[in-house]
Amino acid sequence: MELVNAGKRPPLLIKVNEVVPEGFELNQKPETCRVEDSFVNMKGNGLDPLKAEEVKLVLKSKVQDTFALKPTILYLDENGKYRSLEVEPVTITVRELGIKGWLKGER
Repeated sequence: MELVNAGKRPPLLIKVNEVVPEGFELNQKPETCRVEDSFVNMKGNGLDPLKAEEVKLVLKSKVQDTFALKPTILYLDENGKYRSLEVEPVTITVRELGIKGWLKGER
């Protein structure tokens, strides 16, 4: 995920909800934040205007299925008010691909 501040003042990032879908386990996370249940705790880090922060998570699926990933970013604006921003959803399809399918493509 890449978080970008398009505003003129730095918000305080609180957390990003729903980043680890049910059926997935977290294999790797950045050192700058904590992952708790299905959300990333951003620890109130600021994000300067016109700057970006990358949050890289490595997930491993425990089941084959199609999943919708729809994170919500919670932050404090310059007036100290809680705000949220819903990110456009992403669909992830997990399936096992054997050698036969890998060589010949989908069936």
